[in-house]
Amino acid sequence: MSPLYSTGLDFTGNPELFSHLQNRERSFLLSVHTGLLKQYRCHFIFILTCDRAEVVSDAKVSPEPLERVLSLNPAAVRNYRYTYDGDEALRRIFLLSSGILSPLFGEDTIQGQMAQGAEAALLAGTSSPQLRKLFSEAVAFAKRIHTEMNTRVFDSTITEEVRKRIEGYGNVLIIGSGEGARKTAEALLSEHSVTMTLRDDSKTFLIPPGTKHVPYDDRRMWIPEADVVISASSGLYHTLTEDDRDLVEGKLLFDLSTPPDLPSSFNAIRTEDLNIELPERNEVERKVRYEADKEVMKYISWLERSERAEDTALSAERIATASIRRSSEMIMKLGLDDEKEKAFRSSLMENIRKAALSELIVRKP
Repeated sequence: MSPLYSTGLDFTGNPELFSHLQNRERSFLLSVHTGLLKQYRCHFIFILTCDRAEVVSDAKVSPEPLERVLSLNPAAVRNYRYTYDGDEALRRIFLLSSGILSPLFGEDTIQGQMAQGAEAALLAGTSSPQLRKLFSEAVAFAKRIHTEMNTRVFDSTITEEVRKRIEGYGNVLIIGSGEGARKTAEALLSEHSVTMTLRDDSKTFLIPPGTKHVPYDDRRMWIPEADVVISASSGLYHTLTEDDRDLVEGKLLFDLSTPPDLPSSFNAIRTEDLNIELPERNEVERKVRYEADKEVMKYISWLERSERAEDTALSAERIATASIRRSSEMIMKLGLDDEKEKAFRSSLMENIRKAALSELIVRKP
C-alpha cells in the first residue's frame, strides 16, 4: 500500500489567528497548490475548511512551506500543527469528509471543500490517480452518510441538564435558531419565558410555539431583559464579544455551541462542563466509524489491484498530471486571470490525457 500523510493546522484553538483565510475563492486553492509545487516533490492535495488547512500527501512533508504560502508565521502557529500517517491518515480522510471530526459535529459542508481541493490539485498537477480516487470515494461516502442518517444530533441529555440548572430563574434568551437552539427552547418553555434570535424571518415556522422570536441583529437589546443567556449558535464567530462583558454581567450564561461561541473569559457553562453522557452523538459516531472502516478496506483493495495491474487509463492520468506539474511555472507566466488559467489548465490536462491514452493503447500488445 502507498504511504499516506496528513499534515496541517487546526484553526479551532485560535480562530482569530486564521480569520484571514476564511471565505477564500476557489482560485486561492489553485494558488496554494502552485505555490507549494517547488517545496513538495511528492503528490499532494491541499484542503481548506472553516477549521483547518491541510496537505494530504503520499510522502512526509514539512508544515513550514504550507504556513509560509498561507502567509502565517511558522513560530506563531507551531502549537496548532498536526500530522497523521499510514492507516490512521487514510481512515481519517473518510471521517473528515463525514463531518464528525469537525467542531461543528456532523457538518455537511466539508465534503464540498474536499472536492474543491481535489479539483485544484488536479489542475495544478500536484495530485495522483490514487489521491484523486481516495478523495472521490471520501466525498461519495460523506454524501451517503448524510443521506442515510442525521449527523447533526443534539442530545436531549444537554437540554435536560440545562433545564435543571436554571430552575428558579425567569426569562431566557437563546442566541441561535438551529436544531440545538430549538430543542433547548422546547425543553424550557413549560417553566420559563423563552426568547430566541432568528437570522431569517422567513423561517419563523421553525420556532417552537410559545417562543418569542427577535431579529438576530437585535440580540444585545434583549440581554438586559434576560436572567439566563444561552448561546446555541452553529456559526464559527462570536455572537457576543469581549465588548459585551458589562452587558452580560450577573447573567447565568450557557455556551452550547459547537465549537464554543462565547469568549472564554465570560466563564459560561459549556457542554463539557455539564458532565453528562451524549448517547445520541456517540451512536452516530460509532455508526460513521464502522462505515468508514468498510470504505477504507474497499479503497485498499482497489489500490492493491491497481498496483498489480497495468492500468492504461491510470498511466495516462499520471502522464497528464506530471506534464501539468512540469508546465505549471510556464502557465503562471502567461499572466492569465484566474478563470482563464483554470480553463487553460483543465483543457491542457484533458488533451494530454487523451493523447497519452491513445498512444498507450496503440503500444499495448
